[in-house]
Amino acid sequence: MMFWILLFFFNSVTAETPMEKFKLCQSEKCILMQCYFPVSEFLNATRNELKIFESFIESNHVFVSYHLCEELSVENIDEVGACIYNVLFKLYQFDANLTVQQRIHVQAAQIQDESIAVVFDMISRILYRVESINNPDELTSFIDRSKREEAVVVINAQSLTPREHLKVSRIILNYGPWFTFVYSVVVSNEEKGCMYQIYSSNNEVIALKCDLENDIRKKLEQMVETEPESIQSYSDLSHVNAFSRSLPTLFCIHRNPRFTPISNKRIKVIPVDIFKFKLVDIQDHTLLMAPFPFYLYWSVKKNSFQRLGDQPSDELIDILLHDEEKHDMSNMYGMIDDEVRYLADSLNEIEVNPKVRFLQTEDDYYRIRRTFPKAAILFTIRWDSTSKLARRTFHRLAWHLHTYLPMVEIDCFDWTDLCEKESIIQWPTLILAENLTESKTYRGSTNEQEMKLKLFRFAVNQPYEIVDELITMNLLNSQRVIVLAMIKHEEKFLYETYRKLVDMFRDNEQIFFVYEYTTESSSLIIKQTYGDVKSSFEPKTTTYPLDEDLNHLQILINNALRIQLIPFNPVDFLQLTSRTFIAASRSQLSRLNNYFQSEDSIDEIPIVWIDTNSPWILTINQYGDIAYPAMIYINFSTGHVYVNTTLTDIDFWIKTARLGLVTPFYELPSMETNDGPTQEAIDFINQMNDDQILEEYRLIHEESEKINEHGLGFDTNGLPLEPNT
Repeated sequence: MMFWILLFFFNSVTAETPMEKFKLCQSEKCILMQCYFPVSEFLNATRNELKIFESFIESNHVFVSYHLCEELSVENIDEVGACIYNVLFKLYQFDANLTVQQRIHVQAAQIQDESIAVVFDMISRILYRVESINNPDELTSFIDRSKREEAVVVINAQSLTPREHLKVSRIILNYGPWFTFVYSVVVSNEEKGCMYQIYSSNNEVIALKCDLENDIRKKLEQMVETEPESIQSYSDLSHVNAFSRSLPTLFCIHRNPRFTPISNKRIKVIPVDIFKFKLVDIQDHTLLMAPFPFYLYWSVKKNSFQRLGDQPSDELIDILLHDEEKHDMSNMYGMIDDEVRYLADSLNEIEVNPKVRFLQTEDDYYRIRRTFPKAAILFTIRWDSTSKLARRTFHRLAWHLHTYLPMVEIDCFDWTDLCEKESIIQWPTLILAENLTESKTYRGSTNEQEMKLKLFRFAVNQPYEIVDELITMNLLNSQRVIVLAMIKHEEKFLYETYRKLVDMFRDNEQIFFVYEYTTESSSLIIKQTYGDVKSSFEPKTTTYPLDEDLNHLQILINNALRIQLIPFNPVDFLQLTSRTFIAASRSQLSRLNNYFQSEDSIDEIPIVWIDTNSPWILTINQYGDIAYPAMIYINFSTGHVYVNTTLTDIDFWIKTARLGLVTPFYELPSMETNDGPTQEAIDFINQMNDDQILEEYRLIHEESEKINEHGLGFDTNGLPLEPNT
């Protein structure tokens, strides 16, 4: 029944109820939709489901209110009767004269899911004119006509269950702005149950089952042509309408309309003009702050953004997408497995090197310690993931290092008493032993280059005389500074001067001294792994005359060590208890080059440059939302992370951060300390009939994870272990 109602407008400044918002609207576009439900459970469930769409719906001038059928007037028995097993809709809309026309619709809904679905459908009919077409010819004509402008999605309404109907109706409401949806029972004999069929403008037809909701959302989102102008808030970045993005997405945040973003076939790249955002939105989100341009990566798995540089590399994007696709696995004991465990899942996968020594008796251990002045002894436990990685590296390195020192492997599964005597409570533990009484614990990772360099440094004395230059340089290829003295045979007295120079820097792990005799003029060759910013950090080799002026030689070495900036190297990351980083793109770094060339800013420990366009920026992003470029100081002893994004008075800021006089930006999560697994935990012979076996597995797993995180030679708090004596 159609009739006109004169409206009385309240003098209210703020509209709170849907009715008040509708009254203030005063436009032909405005619609008030009153929904009447037979029971309160249907009403509450519908209101909760629609909550995430509320802002979107009202931005389209549709205002929804919820009522129970008992609120209907008993004088209108038809409305009351229609509401018993249905959802009754009363729609009010302004006309050109600002009067309101009322329409009534009734939709069958005897269960809760169906009642929610019909409300979604009613809103979609209002906003998108969603139709139901059951004539084959009419459907074909409709598809051909509509797909010229946008893709058509046909929903098979035959045997549409209430649960499927609810999923369908939610998807229609969310993606209606980009697609034409239509319900139909016209299906071929081969198709059974609910199905989406997507007809694109290029005549491609895609079929998807209705119960695969996530796949449907991904496909539709992939096809959505997002207009850059439509993204005007932080929420627009993380959502497609009311739904969180279901696909990894890369946003290029810029302020230059002529800026051209990168292209990548594996991920959608959307340019976003920051000038479209409100100032308060930028101030509330550190990730949106200057300088521009930069990229934001949306992770579906983590439901969060990561800020990248101004030209993210393909390698960085590949790593992000690989992490998105990676799934955690559980083994038969319920422990979480990661990729590390699959690198060496069984002992058979590790090629045992015949140059590595194994014990036949416990006396063999002490005989080796007595016989050889130095030895590398690796303690492992066979089921531990990091032990497997350490074994793999250790056995590979034995081919290069066995001539310099004996390399011994001891599995604590087989030698539990010996491990207990040597106080081995974490696996793997690599002991660098000197005779029978002295030893120190290797501090580092299972990285092959890092372990090779540290074992070689331990095995030989400096200055080391080169016998085979190719072999020696291969062992030293990750050494930051190498000093080579070429001593003329007739000037062997220069060796004493060189030896005194070596003594001055003997404890500095950043430098290694070698020498050889030559028939040519004596010279000092300094090889640096990293050059300066201008040379893009290319390796640098400089030759100087070698003479008896010890002071001059010392200055040359100091200058070689005083490198202001080095690129990030994961090997260096684990070697220090604190570190200063600058996170910036290459172009941003070049603009800061004057600082790094200043003599006043030279420090004993160089600042590490992390390219925001490289995968290494992910190591910094874990500490929170940071606007790059930024200076970052991490004190691993206290767990404090300090950040400076202003990049002003850098020297003073670094000094105050090292003293802990500024407020930390982030605190690394503390880990509970314990004394490690008990003897019972590593003695499986006594465990076979133990009811506590699963609990012991959990303890072993936790220790393994801590070592994985901190590296060998670090305790459960990430601090270096004290040397054994």
